[in-house]
Amino acid sequence: MTLHANTLMATALAAAALLAGCSEGGAGKPSEPLPPVPINTTTGWSDSPFISRDGQRLYFMYSRYDFAPWILSGGAQAPVLSGPDRPGLHHSGNPFDESDIYVATRRADGTWSEPVNLPFNDDSGDSSGMEIEGGNAFVWLHGSGSARNIVMARRGADGSWGSPVNLGAGINNHATGVLQDNPHISPDGNSLWFTSNRPGGAGQRDIWFSTRTGTTWSTPVNIGPPVNTAGEEDQFWYSPVGTDMYWNGPAGLMRCQSNGFTCAGAPQVVDIPGCRFAAEASMPDDGSRLYFACSDRVTGRVRIMYSARRADGSWGIATPVD
Repeated sequence: MTLHANTLMATALAAAALLAGCSEGGAGKPSEPLPPVPINTTTGWSDSPFISRDGQRLYFMYSRYDFAPWILSGGAQAPVLSGPDRPGLHHSGNPFDESDIYVATRRADGTWSEPVNLPFNDDSGDSSGMEIEGGNAFVWLHGSGSARNIVMARRGADGSWGSPVNLGAGINNHATGVLQDNPHISPDGNSLWFTSNRPGGAGQRDIWFSTRTGTTWSTPVNIGPPVNTAGEEDQFWYSPVGTDMYWNGPAGLMRCQSNGFTCAGAPQVVDIPGCRFAAEASMPDDGSRLYFACSDRVTGRVRIMYSARRADGSWGIATPVD
């Protein structure tokens, strides 16, 4: 896998050098600036979207590696180094360590700005992030190699970000084969839902819950049925202004009305025309749009999309964000 990735990187660098030389030409003209890299790219990998409560900031993770071959082969084929570079992206020869979190800001005309690398990214894998406190605090999955930790950082009065704080051994269980992923934190920062396959679950990966007192997080508890089943549950989102809960289960994107902890009633499958496999849903406080990652099970590719809420409460056709 490493040899293949390095070969691809060397080829890409050689091609870039050749293009740079051609652009300058014999007259010594400076090369033209590269066009902005969009949120959705035709190669590489954009995933894990999260929309801010005011709908003005769209977060997502990006890697130059295309994970479609790895997904479609069930892990038998390595991800392919194929995507464009982004400003600030931390590179790695290990596909599973190369991912940074970016944010795009909504312009006055409704389009998105060129994505910006967040300052707390480093040369390990950073993904599955969300903001609270109007963007002044952030929780995400940070890892290197086989170790994956849910961490949190805060922005100071001067605008700079503090160092990531590990949420502790109770949340981040590193027993053999155990993982944690896709954190979702309440607006006050005191309740946390996340995905894990730790012992005590209902099946494969489940949604777990913990609360904070001071700086200490409680022992996580499995939120149980009807959310968790014998299958795999992941990618939880809880409305900060209502009682909607969304997550992904064996039947696809799910929704229910919550009781503050888990479902108060039977879950329903969310139908989004134009996207059969939607995941990692979130929406702004006004509930006008649902943002999600749409997976094509034939090509294995993912695009970040949104769906507008119709007058009858159903969701309109899935539309790429750019």
